[in-house]
Amino acid sequence: MHTISDVTMKNIAYLIKYTLLPMSIAILATLFSCSKNNDQIDNNAAIAEITDTLRTGNIPKAIQMTEAFKKEALAINDSMKWSEAMVQQGVNAYYQGNPPTVLASADSAISWLERQKPSKERARLLAKAYQTHGAYYDQYYFNPDSSAIYFRKAVDNVEQSGIREDLPQAYSNYANAMRMAANLDSAAFYYHRAITTADSLGLGTEHYVPLYNGIASVLTDMRDFTNSEYWWGKSLEIFESMGQYDKFNTLTGYGNDLYYREDYEGANKVFLRLRKMLDSVPGTEWEKMFTNVNLADSYLRLRDTKQAKELLDSSAYYFSKEQPNPMVTSYIHTLQIREAAANGDYESGIKLAIAYPEADTLRLEQHLARLKAMEELYSNVGNHRLAYKTRCRHDQLNDSLRSYKLNQQISALNARYQRDKRILDLQASNTRQQAHIYKLMAAIAIALAVIVAFTLIFVVRRIRIKRREERMMNKIISLRQENLRNRVTPHFIYNALNHELYNEKNGKPSHLDALVHLIRRQQIIASEILIPFSEELKFTDDYINVIGDNGRDPLDYKYSIEKGINSNVLFPSMTLQILVENAFKHGYPTLEPGTERKLYISVTRYDSNHLSVRVFNNSGRIANFAEKGGTGLHVLVETIRLLNEHNKEQIKFNIDTDSEFDGIKGCNATIIFPDNLKQ
Repeated sequence: MHTISDVTMKNIAYLIKYTLLPMSIAILATLFSCSKNNDQIDNNAAIAEITDTLRTGNIPKAIQMTEAFKKEALAINDSMKWSEAMVQQGVNAYYQGNPPTVLASADSAISWLERQKPSKERARLLAKAYQTHGAYYDQYYFNPDSSAIYFRKAVDNVEQSGIREDLPQAYSNYANAMRMAANLDSAAFYYHRAITTADSLGLGTEHYVPLYNGIASVLTDMRDFTNSEYWWGKSLEIFESMGQYDKFNTLTGYGNDLYYREDYEGANKVFLRLRKMLDSVPGTEWEKMFTNVNLADSYLRLRDTKQAKELLDSSAYYFSKEQPNPMVTSYIHTLQIREAAANGDYESGIKLAIAYPEADTLRLEQHLARLKAMEELYSNVGNHRLAYKTRCRHDQLNDSLRSYKLNQQISALNARYQRDKRILDLQASNTRQQAHIYKLMAAIAIALAVIVAFTLIFVVRRIRIKRREERMMNKIISLRQENLRNRVTPHFIYNALNHELYNEKNGKPSHLDALVHLIRRQQIIASEILIPFSEELKFTDDYINVIGDNGRDPLDYKYSIEKGINSNVLFPSMTLQILVENAFKHGYPTLEPGTERKLYISVTRYDSNHLSVRVFNNSGRIANFAEKGGTGLHVLVETIRLLNEHNKEQIKFNIDTDSEFDGIKGCNATIIFPDNLKQ
């Protein structure tokens, strides 16, 4: 029988041996590796900046930054940093549409990384390289089997890296490859896994868009309409928060779901809604033509062969000549066979089937659609033997869908079992932990001083790292803002010099001295994201003095500031000048000759915390920043977006081309901004 003192001494020894000693070693190791961790933070920040540049569409700048990153890695002989540069080079090439470089860069990194000892950093880079390799086969060669192999390797390495935030995307990529390879049960399982992981991480709404669309599309392929309706509903709930590309995928998938339910009228309405949305979005020719194919299919089901034929003719030319796509073209031929049969032109339908045989690489739904079309065609021409043979093949493939659904149910049960098992394991672990806590309670007082000391060292170090990260982020933000402001400089100088040439040509007085002064002030202002409003107004006055008499008609320019408003409140620099320049460039040229040009700027109190700045011109028109060449308004909108990211009180910007000011109709631009704006 042990005494109380015996038990206490044993607990103290146990604490020192199994708790304090490992903790001390871990903390010392952490302090020793701080320098290495700081280097990794620098690398991560550099890659994050390159990724940020890619998202803004500045591919040449991203390539330049990646080359500098790679040269730095070679200069210090850092092979791990070099492999990260090669992976990023492959990502850049993917955005650039350069397949050979995508493959070569990813392979170079993979070849070196696979020879290294296992580590979390190696796993992270391998995951990124494998995903790039998988995207190569998915995007450029439509090879789902090869892309699935690399996406599977990416999943394994993300799991080994311990970066749980990357898991939903890795699972989603692999699930999509499984779906394209017609392995629907595995696709459903991994989409479920991605959604569950995203839930546990508390990710934002934008992360769920591809996951909801993916699981809903798989269930549609399985013809499990009860469950697909639920997930399409989840996706449509967040529709307004989606980008244009995600909206296209959502409406396309939902329309297909209604089509396979044989709700052809509902599908037609969804595809018409999608086409109307795309008509308002520039640069979506491929998406419009793809939607035309789906619309043609729904019109055929509704027996409107005239509209179906017009859509099929235009989309067939596009996908065979302008943007060749064998998968889409094959489905168009199937629809043309059905259209010919619906019009009683069976001979043309047979000729189309012979001229355009079905490819072996098509998805299961396309095989079923072609078989169904051929069965109907053979029946109409009286070839019942081929009709029966085709029907048997159709039923065989269709039955495989039902077996996929059964496999999916089994996979769901397995996932539920794995979840319940994890819960039981956590409960058992919690019980053991409670027992261990009771044993150590007598020794906590002795260990407290040591733990506090080590904790203080750790906290101080973390604070230093945090401050360094904040300085780096501020530098990155400053560089991004400087990049935006510099875009205005050549644009502004070009327009101003054009006006000087116009003056010289038409014998008008030159403002060259004033222009030089104006450009010098603009160079200073362009480097600042925020300046006092009084400085912004003075700069705009100088600009109007230079450019105001460069028109054929007189100019009536006025500005007013409501009494009590502090004119030194901070304001986004060059904002007024951009709006005024647009009035001169795009508005006044549309006025009838002899019409007086009117330009009014007014500053009023919007509410207790916000001011309102209105810029009015009587032309009724201003350049659309979505149009090609709208550089100034592009910069204005991007500047407001950056400032809104760093301010709780948001800036609001609106353009109304059908407005009225003091009884005069025209165009009104309004900026509402907080009077405590910060950079």
